[in-house]
Amino acid sequence: MSVFSNVTVTPLVNHDWVIHISTAQPINTIIKHQIIYIKIINIDDDVDKLSTNQAKEMKMSTINYLDLDINKLFEQYTIKEIEEIQKKIQLESDRKKIELRTLVGERYRDLILAADTIGKMKITAERITSRIAHTEEKFRELQEKYLIGFKTETVEHEAERKSEDTAAIIIQIKILMDIPEYIWTHIEERNLLYATQLFILAQHIKYRLKFEIGNEELSVKYPIVLKQWEIIGQFKNIILRECDRILQLWNVSTESAANCLASLILLNKTPYKHLLEKLISTRCRAIESIIKDENDYNVKTKIKLCIEMLIHTITLIYACFITANEKQEGLISQYIAAIKNEEVHALLTKIDVNKDLMQKFLSPITMNDKPFSQVGDEKFLISDLQECVKAWLKWLQEFCNTEVVKLLQLIVSVKGLYSIREEAVGINLPENWKIIWEDFGLPNISYWLEFFQPLLSRQTKSIIQDRWMEAIKNLKSNIFEMLNKVTRERCEFPEHDLRWFVWKDSPSDIPQKLTHNTGLDSKRSLLMKTKGYSPNVVQLCEDFDNSLHELLSDLEQYLYDTVSDLNIKDKLLSKNISVISNTFSDRAEIQNHLQNISTNMIQDLIRYIKDAYINSNTSHSHQEINTIVLARLLMALTSLCPNLNKCFNLSKSAGLSMTNMKWQMIVDTLKEESISIWSVWANTYKNKLCDHKSKYMSKELFDGLKVQCILSDWEKVMIEEESGEGKTLKTEILVPHQPSIMLQKFLMAVIKDINKVIPHTIPKKVLHEIIEAIASELFNYYQDTVNVVCLKQKQALQMVFDIKYCTLLMVPRENKHLNEMSTKAINSALSKIDPFDYNVINPFIHTNIKKSVLRSLLLLGNLIPHLEQLHSILGARSEYNTSEGNKLDSPALLALCTGAPWFPPLAITVPMRNLALVTTTIQDKSQRKKTLSTKENTKSESTGSTIKSGAAAFFGAMGSDWFGAS
Repeated sequence: MSVFSNVTVTPLVNHDWVIHISTAQPINTIIKHQIIYIKIINIDDDVDKLSTNQAKEMKMSTINYLDLDINKLFEQYTIKEIEEIQKKIQLESDRKKIELRTLVGERYRDLILAADTIGKMKITAERITSRIAHTEEKFRELQEKYLIGFKTETVEHEAERKSEDTAAIIIQIKILMDIPEYIWTHIEERNLLYATQLFILAQHIKYRLKFEIGNEELSVKYPIVLKQWEIIGQFKNIILRECDRILQLWNVSTESAANCLASLILLNKTPYKHLLEKLISTRCRAIESIIKDENDYNVKTKIKLCIEMLIHTITLIYACFITANEKQEGLISQYIAAIKNEEVHALLTKIDVNKDLMQKFLSPITMNDKPFSQVGDEKFLISDLQECVKAWLKWLQEFCNTEVVKLLQLIVSVKGLYSIREEAVGINLPENWKIIWEDFGLPNISYWLEFFQPLLSRQTKSIIQDRWMEAIKNLKSNIFEMLNKVTRERCEFPEHDLRWFVWKDSPSDIPQKLTHNTGLDSKRSLLMKTKGYSPNVVQLCEDFDNSLHELLSDLEQYLYDTVSDLNIKDKLLSKNISVISNTFSDRAEIQNHLQNISTNMIQDLIRYIKDAYINSNTSHSHQEINTIVLARLLMALTSLCPNLNKCFNLSKSAGLSMTNMKWQMIVDTLKEESISIWSVWANTYKNKLCDHKSKYMSKELFDGLKVQCILSDWEKVMIEEESGEGKTLKTEILVPHQPSIMLQKFLMAVIKDINKVIPHTIPKKVLHEIIEAIASELFNYYQDTVNVVCLKQKQALQMVFDIKYCTLLMVPRENKHLNEMSTKAINSALSKIDPFDYNVINPFIHTNIKKSVLRSLLLLGNLIPHLEQLHSILGARSEYNTSEGNKLDSPALLALCTGAPWFPPLAITVPMRNLALVTTTIQDKSQRKKTLSTKENTKSESTGSTIKSGAAAFFGAMGSDWFGAS
């Protein structure tokens, strides 16, 4: 059905035409799916000149051919016009066909193409089938020609031919029966390549018999063939298993490995890349079996075998695949090339087969066949080798990080790791090791440095940390036990009162010879007494030092053993430098780790001491003992633990002293923490000062009835004055001569407490804090007493004397706070005294205060923080002599060193003679060390040459460190 329902052509006035087209469908559909042909007819300007035929023809073009009535058509038109209408209808029909074809072609093009393709495939399949049938027919013809020797035989020769065929079959069956024995023989000889050749030959004979005789006829007439093949067929798996076993041997030769790999090419047609992967995988399994399986090897042997296998694997790869025997091809290629042209008769001559029968009954084609001619034609690519080796090294890295780490964790001593390393670095590399890796196109790999040395270093660090943790754990346990013992109420040897130890002579105090007991400070008894290190503290340090000794002795051997042996030039030349670098490549790393672990462990010990014993809520008496013991312990660790020092200064020479900042930081830290703990003790002791003050210096003592408890005998002084008449008047006055009794009791109680702790071992900073606390307590006491108690003048004078005495004895000039407190207390006491009387008596009081302080230097010397200043104030002793000119001090006093005070007082006898008085300035200890440092060497030499007797030995052996204060 046409899509045009009506077409109308209308002429216009200007001789143009308008064509009206009515459609039964939307115009867009027509445009999309139909092809509209519009023929525009040029009409001449003169319409009247148109012929009648043309007008009729135009009229006919407007006819709707679908609606024509046949009867009316013949009535209205002529025969010619009807023929024209028929032609137009035919043209319209052809046009519609074209439109339909176009439409179908656009919509179903793929379907048509698929149908055409299927048709072509059908034709191609038919051709292939016919050609295959033709090929089979040709093979059949060739087989027939082969069997009959390419000639037709007459009937009389048929029996002879059958007998020859039977003989040939018998010979081949005989070969099949003999081959298993030869295969076994060559398997036992590890000649798997030839065993594989015999297996393939047997397979070749079996297939030939099956093809010649037929499968059914062969099983009926010759069943022995199939049974024998069942036996021979098992050899394939046997050969494959034997190949795996041989390739996993740690010392397999390159010839055996190449022989096995070449047999795999014959058996499975394995490509070279898969062959290399096979070799690497079998070696990996061998390494895993050594490391993971339970066997008789120790850890050292396992590591050594593992490294040797890794090195040997590279040499196997190089010899089998790259180059061998000075030829630019691997052994595998050489073996394959050797058998590639080998014929069947050459194989048969090696087994027990009658040569005459073989040549007579076996066809020449069978005898001259080359069954291995198509084997191993592919080339080995170096890119495949690089890919496989990289994957293998990646596996090795993961294997070492998992399994070898577990193996090394069984070693719990550095000495064990040292022996492992010595075995490993002693393994010799092949001479062409660098050339191998260059031919591989890969960087040179050191298995020890890349894979095993980091693991050994990691285990060494772990052992160091474990040993340190064990040492600190034991030290903590020993501290706990020792403190529990010394904090008992009835402890025989108390730690907070070391007079039983310090002032008790021992035969071991002074060494008989200077060379004895000079190495370890802990063995010098007198030195321990001067430093206040009790036997308990010394024992703690010795146990801790011994726990580090074994670790450090092994570690010193691990880090420096070989280097220490290379002092001789000949030994240096005989050593392999690469071996030395491989051996000690982790030295700096291990030493740094040792220093870090040592620092962390010491800090952990300090935290434990402070948390468990210093900052904990313990009783007052226990905390006092804990602080004294632990403060001394921290200070003793730096001098009594030489192995702790070696943890930071470990070197190849035992006598070499190296300056290490980390060690100096540890020393400073321990000293600061020790001082901090001493400060805790000082704060604790301040509570005891209040007890002494309330006991000896109660305000009730200033009551008039108890004044004798305060005042001691006063000095009688005669003063002369001239009266207005010119007469001399003598007046006797009383002047305070010494501190009050209660002050003396208080100070003696304090000094007794301090003497228990061995005051010269207390840090100066802490001792000064205690002195400041004592002075502060006294000044506050006097200030409060003046404000509360109604003092008499005599009591007030004694109080002024006491305050000035305490100020001169315990307060330096630079301490402004205490000086202000002293001045304030003195002014408060002076308010109770007549100014005239005080002006008269003040000079005598000032003189008596100096004398009292001078007399107190022996007993109260530890309460003097400013000894140098005090000496400059007191001056020489001669100005305090009596008027009678006596040049000797009271025999009850200790004679001081002329010109300078002594070190903190010791119980020694008075010198036999007095030396000339020389006024000098006492230097600080640090300054003394600086001035004496330049003379230290000559002094020590002269000392050693002049020591003759016990007294000289004492002072020469002890040196300045015996009496140094902290």
